Amino acid sequence: MPRYIDVDGLFDTAVAVFAERGYRATTTQEIASRAGVNEATLFRRYGDKATLINTALTQALAKAQFARLTTTDDVTADLVALATAYADANRNYGGAVGTLLVEMPRHAELRAVMAAFMPHLLNAVHVIATHQDRGELTPGDPVQKLMILLAPLMVFGMLARSRAELIVSEFDPNALVAAFLDGHRAS
Repeated sequence: MPRYIDVDGLFDTAVAVFAERGYRATTTQEIASRAGVNEATLFRRYGDKATLINTALTQALAKAQFARLTTTDDVTADLVALATAYADANRNYGGAVGTLLVEMPRHAELRAVMAAFMPHLLNAVHVIATHQDRGELTPGDPVQKLMILLAPLMVFGMLARSRAELIVSEFDPNALVAAFLDGHRAS
């Protein structure tokens, strides 16, 4: 086993295994094997599976473009950036956030990751709310508006991870945002 450990690679592996298998079925043995490190090294560095998974997911969320959304004067550009950032995070991290949302109620030790994710989610809500305040989007709960915008991406992500034999069109953020604005742009 190598003396140098590629921590980013280790975290990416831990996130991938978690996304594929869920928390209970994720083992440090599989993470270590896939990452090419000794399992004992994981325990020396992170103490337990929960700490490793929390650290890996928190690191992945911090690196995601979704964590750095900003609001400009262009509602269309902001929504395209938001949708693209979500799609990139979903593609890069294999639906780990979806797995986290399903697993967190059963495994309290994952709540720390959710606490790390919430500022990113609230920032995305802020993008919607800002454009509502400016009169560019219809009024209403900005959290619901965000979910309406992202729902197609969530479903396509789940379908892609299911490996179902489906015909799924290529993600077009401009078309998604245009459809969203069709029903949610303020007059």
